[in-house]
Amino acid sequence: MSIQPKKTLITLIIAYILIIILLYGLHERIVFRPSSLDPDYSFEFKHPFVELSLDDKGADRSLNALFFPVSEQAKGIVLYFHGNADNLQRWGTYTVDFTQNQYEVLAVEYPGYGKNPGTPTEAELYKSAQLAYERARELYPADQIIIYGRSLGSGPASWLAAQHQARQLILETPFPSIPKLFRMRASVVLVPFEPNPKFPVARHLQSVSYPISIIQGTNDWVVPYRVASELRKYLKPDDQFITIEGGGHRNLRSFPEYEKILADLLQ
Repeated sequence: MSIQPKKTLITLIIAYILIIILLYGLHERIVFRPSSLDPDYSFEFKHPFVELSLDDKGADRSLNALFFPVSEQAKGIVLYFHGNADNLQRWGTYTVDFTQNQYEVLAVEYPGYGKNPGTPTEAELYKSAQLAYERARELYPADQIIIYGRSLGSGPASWLAAQHQARQLILETPFPSIPKLFRMRASVVLVPFEPNPKFPVARHLQSVSYPISIIQGTNDWVVPYRVASELRKYLKPDDQFITIEGGGHRNLRSFPEYEKILADLLQ
């Protein structure tokens, strides 16, 4: 081998090692992108809401949450688990999609996000989901609870659905697992480590006995359609995988069919 090919090979090896080091150091920061709020921050929404604290007695702490009521007779309650970025000031705006269909909404904030102290981890998000379910059960029977997860929120949502009975599980732009998503997104790089957190959504779906509905766009660049489609094999015969042609990761609400899809699911 001549000197030039050797130098090229060494350069490629060094570049590969640097990429792996960068991915290993940043992959959790890519998954969790919290935005904090001052403890005295006042939320603002165009639809009614109540700010709550969910007590985690085992950890001697409480988690910030928002409750969105409806003015007429409610059909039930939606447990809302948001995506990986920002906080409930952003995500709370979207809860109107459910309240306009006569479902109240309980949206719990993750540790390290919004007003909550702490660090977001897979285990901590599962604890948050459990607290939200316990509060919802104080208000409604299990058959009037809908569990909804958006993107990263599909992790705690699917975990919760595997643990407890509910009316329905709705996942929007979900993934089979973080490692699976990571590998398929970084397929040009041989990744010699298992990314954390894992959020094994596909595994959780196998333990859900009640209806599951998945909503996914064909132009999603965060969770590509082919990746989300891996979840089809874990659905029961009567479950739904709903495709929005041309839909991306953040704009499904802008498609006319989205409103009808939710209205049908929330009948």
